[in-house]
Amino acid sequence: MRKSLFFVVSLGMVVMGLTACHNNPPKDNPGNKEQVEEVDSERDPLALLNDSIAMDENRADLYLKRAYVYMEKEQVGLAMVDVNHAIQLDPNNVDAYLLLSDIYYLLGDEANITAALNKALEVDPYDARPMVKLAELNLLQQNYNLCFGYIDNALKVSSYNPKAYFVRGMAYMAKQDTVSAMKNFMIAREQDANFLDPQREICAIYQAQNNPLTEDFMRSMLVNFPDEPMVRYDLALYIQDHGKPEEALAHYDTLLMLQPSNSRLLFNKGYVYFVYLGDNEQALDYFNQSLQSDPTYTDALYNKGHVYEQMGDYVQAKAIYKQVLQQEPGYSLAIAGMNRVSNQVE
Repeated sequence: MRKSLFFVVSLGMVVMGLTACHNNPPKDNPGNKEQVEEVDSERDPLALLNDSIAMDENRADLYLKRAYVYMEKEQVGLAMVDVNHAIQLDPNNVDAYLLLSDIYYLLGDEANITAALNKALEVDPYDARPMVKLAELNLLQQNYNLCFGYIDNALKVSSYNPKAYFVRGMAYMAKQDTVSAMKNFMIAREQDANFLDPQREICAIYQAQNNPLTEDFMRSMLVNFPDEPMVRYDLALYIQDHGKPEEALAHYDTLLMLQPSNSRLLFNKGYVYFVYLGDNEQALDYFNQSLQSDPTYTDALYNKGHVYEQMGDYVQAKAIYKQVLQQEPGYSLAIAGMNRVSNQVE
C-alpha cells in the first residue's frame, strides 16, 4: 500500500544506464591550441557551441559536445542530428557511437543500440565501455549468458571497472543468486565509493534478509550521499517501520523542502501519523494534501477513507471507499473497508 518507491527507478534505468549515466563528453586535446576557445561562464553553453560551430563547421568534437547539451535539455532529435554529423566528420569516434546508443535507448530501438555499440567495438576492440553497455542491454533482454560474457571481456581489459561489477551483480540478482550479487556489488563499492547504485542494492539485500546492519548501512550512506534524496527517503521509509516514526517525519520534511508538492512524501507523512502515531487529524490533513497534488493517488484516497472509518464517520468512509473502487475496481482493501462500514451504516 505504501511500499512503492517515491523515486521510481525501473530496472531498465538502473541497469541500462544508457540515459541516466551518459558517457562523459570527450575532453579537449590540450595540445591543439585551436581546439580550446576561451569559455565565457556567463553565457549559455549551447550559444557558445553554436558560435564555435559557425566559426568552424568541420569540428566533430563540437557537434558531439552540442549533442550532449541537447540530451541534457531532452531534445533527442537535435542530439541525433548532431551525433550523426559528428560521425560523418569522424567515423572512428567511439564516444559518438556510445552517445548514439543512448539516443536509441531513449527511442526504444534495441536493434540500433546493438549496432551502435558493435560499431564502437569495431573502432576500438579494447574499449570496455561498449562491452558494459552491451551487457546491460542483454541483461534487459534476459540474455544472461551474453551479459556475463560481455562483462568478462570488459574485465579482461581492466579489472578496475565498478560499472561492470554492478551490472554483473544485477545479472546475478535476476538469476536469484544473492550471494554472487552481493560479492559483485561489494567490489563495485570498493572500487568506487561514490557509486551509489551498488550501495543501494547492498542495502536492499540487507533489508530483505532482516540483517541487523541495515540501519547502520543506510545511515552511513546518508553521511556519504547527503544530497541524494533517494538515500534519505530509503532511510526514512525503513526507520518509520522500525520504531522511529518521528525521525522519519523529519527526513520527509527535509525532502519536502525540495519538493513541497510531492504526493508520495505527503502521503508518507500522513501514513506515519495515522499508523504509527495515531494522530487522525494530522493524517487526514496530509492525505488531503497528497490528493490535492495527485487526485488519482488511490492509496491516499483509501487511507483517507480509513481515517474517517477510524474516527467513526462511516458515511464519509463509505463514500470514499466507493470512490476508490470507481478508480480501481479490484482494490481489495477498499472492498474490505466497504464491507465493514456498510454494516455500520445499515
